[in-house]
Amino acid sequence: MGRKNQVYRRNNKRGYSRYDRDRHTIRNIILIVSISAAVLAAVAGVLIWYFVFFDQEQQQNQSNESVSVVSAVESLLETESVASMQTYTNDYELLYPNMYVPKVEKVGAVTGEKSVYLTFNNAPSAQTDQLLDVLEQQNVKATFFIYCNENTVEYLTQEIQKIYQKGHTVGVLTDTYDYQTIYASVDNYLADFAKVFDLITQATGEKPTVFRFAGGSVNGYNKAIIKQLAAEMERRGFTYHDWSLDSGDSNKWTSGQQVYNTTVNGILNNGKTVVSMDNNSVATLEQLPAIIQKAKENGYVFQAINPATKPFTMDLPE
Repeated sequence: MGRKNQVYRRNNKRGYSRYDRDRHTIRNIILIVSISAAVLAAVAGVLIWYFVFFDQEQQQNQSNESVSVVSAVESLLETESVASMQTYTNDYELLYPNMYVPKVEKVGAVTGEKSVYLTFNNAPSAQTDQLLDVLEQQNVKATFFIYCNENTVEYLTQEIQKIYQKGHTVGVLTDTYDYQTIYASVDNYLADFAKVFDLITQATGEKPTVFRFAGGSVNGYNKAIIKQLAAEMERRGFTYHDWSLDSGDSNKWTSGQQVYNTTVNGILNNGKTVVSMDNNSVATLEQLPAIIQKAKENGYVFQAINPATKPFTMDLPE
């Protein structure tokens, strides 16, 4: 028997022929090709997603970012354009850029109204706490105009917070009461006002919107600048309040009975009354409960000045 046949027979004994080997090889090739095709398909899918969807999303994001940048630039340019077009008549209009409040439409008294606005000048003092106690007992809200009077920031802050937390209005009066200095120019007045304004803002967390000119809007020191000054404060959104009734308590020789008579008679003869009182007057502290009770008996309601309160103001000099 030849060698070739011997090899063939040995292979047959193992059950593994050349045909079987070729078939196995073909199957492996098909498997490899299938796997390769699947891998290629997966890679192609990833590439298609990246270039079609992801790229579109990136382009959209870039587009949105571009729009945002353009909008921001346009807004900035618009703001700068408005600012550049803003003209100022006086240099003091550029001072204290944070010292502005919103302008609010004022509401005046209505027919038949019976209201009283108690306003205390020169607060705070050692007597302020007692006044607050009386007002609380009578369930009355009032307005306190702040005069710093060289008191410490800590003391002023503490007292202002007491007034504010009890629901009363806190307004600006003056830092120094140095008439000759504060009324020497609009710049000087703004400097004085800014000190009290900042103090109240920091103590209460709110900007004060109302104020009273030291000595009233018409006095012997501010005649030369009062119209210009009043216009500037109005431009900044602030409202100044004079008074329609002076209790007379700033005169230390005025008795408690005189304060009572002046105040009660003034209230009962008017529908709306803005009463000027001195935070430091012993006579006022003594008569305040009786004044309030008499007004209430006659149907009057006590209120604190608010941003919408139409002010009582004196006629400014020509």
